[in-house]
Amino acid sequence: MAELSVEGVACTYEIRGENAVMLCPPHPEMGGSRYDVRLERIADELKKAGFSTLRFDYSKPYRLGIGEIEDARKCILHLKARHASVGIVGYSFGSVVASNLAEYTDALVLVSPLRKIDKIELKNSKIPKLIISARKDQIVPFEDSKEIFDWFYPPKEFFDLETDHFYFGKFDVLARRIREFMESVIL
Repeated sequence: MAELSVEGVACTYEIRGENAVMLCPPHPEMGGSRYDVRLERIADELKKAGFSTLRFDYSKPYRLGIGEIEDARKCILHLKARHASVGIVGYSFGSVVASNLAEYTDALVLVSPLRKIDKIELKNSKIPKLIISARKDQIVPFEDSKEIFDWFYPPKEFFDLETDHFYFGKFDVLARRIREFMESVIL
């Protein structure tokens, strides 16, 4: 595991193979960081399958999503320069950030995606994508997740879990489904 700075953005970069996945954390003003337990579990599962992973922290102060997309862009370009294929995973606020970088990636996973937050909006793309929803999500209602899924261009898959926005008790299932998707699309 390497702790590094990519153009001033603090990252945890773990090299395992020629394909990589970047993980975008939830909202930084709500405690979101590269150490988010969901992101750590997803990264651990991806590493078992031979994916390199990069998790990062958004720079401070909070810049209404626009600056956070720029932080993530620096990191995704860092991965693109070093890996054959790159996927991206975003959780909650991070899903909006990730969707805005889909053009740089080969696969996109959005966990509890929001339509809009502050100055940024979910962006559509034609790359393979997996949308994961929690049936009891108290922040992103399940019906909103279904509408977001319908709005996305194919290819796309939908996966839901009987849990809330924080996925407690479902980390392993969540991580395994993301690994399976990434394996099917970019390995």
